[in-house]
Amino acid sequence: MKKVLRSGDFTLEELYDHANDMSWKHWGVPFHDTIELVNEDWSVQNAVFIYDRKTGERTIQMSTERNAIRSEEGVLKSLLHELVHWRLHSLGLPCRDEDPEFIEECLRVGANISLAKKAQLAYQQFLMKEKVT
Repeated sequence: MKKVLRSGDFTLEELYDHANDMSWKHWGVPFHDTIELVNEDWSVQNAVFIYDRKTGERTIQMSTERNAIRSEEGVLKSLLHELVHWRLHSLGLPCRDEDPEFIEECLRVGANISLAKKAQLAYQQFLMKEKVT
């Protein structure tokens, strides 16, 4: 029997609940920043972590249009990826997609690695370095 995938068209409240659950599970802290659903049809990204230097606010943005066409699992994996950015940034640690610290934390918690070229190259370099040590 083929498994039917549920749409990732979560409400904002559901995204906050999932973010909080994941944050407690992986880091033992609550998620205490902002999630925004935006009405934009991004073609090359599923979600984004934003830090506003002026206000100090940290926000995870997700596209309602992208979420609606993705699976529940896919949306939650994107949310976890952005939560890794959020957590490392909260701790003052390097948190760009190509930072070894970021890649290591993504692997530890089971988050996706970005498909961007720089991130994939950094991921391959990280794996090579881990293989050597």
